[in-house]
Amino acid sequence: ITIDGFLNASVWQGTMYDDYEEVTIYPKAAWNFDALHKIREQRPVTATFKVTVGGEELPTQTETFTMRSLNDCPFYVILDKENEEFESYSELFAAYVNENHPWVDGLLKEALATGVVSGFTGYQSGDPDEVLAQVFAVWNVLQKRGIKYSDISTTTPSEWVYSQTVRFLDDSIDATQANCVDGTVLMASILRKIGLNVHLVMVPGHCLLAFDLGEGDDDPIMGLETTMLGEKDLGEAGKEIEVPEAIVGTPHENSFKVLAAAIGVGTETLEENADAFDDETQPQYELISVADAREMGIMPIASGREKK
Repeated sequence: ITIDGFLNASVWQGTMYDDYEEVTIYPKAAWNFDALHKIREQRPVTATFKVTVGGEELPTQTETFTMRSLNDCPFYVILDKENEEFESYSELFAAYVNENHPWVDGLLKEALATGVVSGFTGYQSGDPDEVLAQVFAVWNVLQKRGIKYSDISTTTPSEWVYSQTVRFLDDSIDATQANCVDGTVLMASILRKIGLNVHLVMVPGHCLLAFDLGEGDDDPIMGLETTMLGEKDLGEAGKEIEVPEAIVGTPHENSFKVLAAAIGVGTETLEENADAFDDETQPQYELISVADAREMGIMPIASGREKK
């Protein structure tokens, strides 16, 4: 099997017997990963299939497929509409969480410069308030960067594959705008870098972030509505979380109030959909642990960008 420019000749050789009714073959794909990484627009590709059976070469066959953009992330595929059968691929969203991105260190340096925290220690302190302060330091610096919500998420529709456009971390920062998924993977990338456990929360038509306040099984998980990054002042919203005394009266106070409101909205979403996350018949509801996805072998997509 070959696909010009994208798949080098991929070969399978073996023995099949006459009493086999059906055989499925999976040749190991020799992908050109550099070429795949550059695909940012949908395009047609032609695959060529050559088969030799018992020394006899069969007629070559070709098939045209659609190569989707690297930014189109599939989250489930319909297998049988009549019987409502599907296969979920939602864990692939974790590939857009890039804790290794060369820009993350610069963003953390900016966060430290604000004086909100003296260092990023993850869960080492064992103090939930310290964990929350680290989350706020990241939130605060992204607000200062002017990241705003932008509902740009349209993908070319497919009858069988449901997908979502996801910007990479550097694209969101360059454009100073992010849709719900963009903002979620952006925050998740930075929080994972400092050692926090993060989750991508999928509900119908929407995505938000969740993070653990501690490493223990009994420590709470907090939701975070990342589309509120661009808000400046929500008035009385978010009062459930008290503004730390060190922040009261500083230029960071309003930013913390917005974070508190975003956590309130996000956590409410988690609680409202808790049962649906455990229901395997509903692919629109997913609570995706990035750590679990990494153990499955889903690694960050390389950015190709340099430090900034």
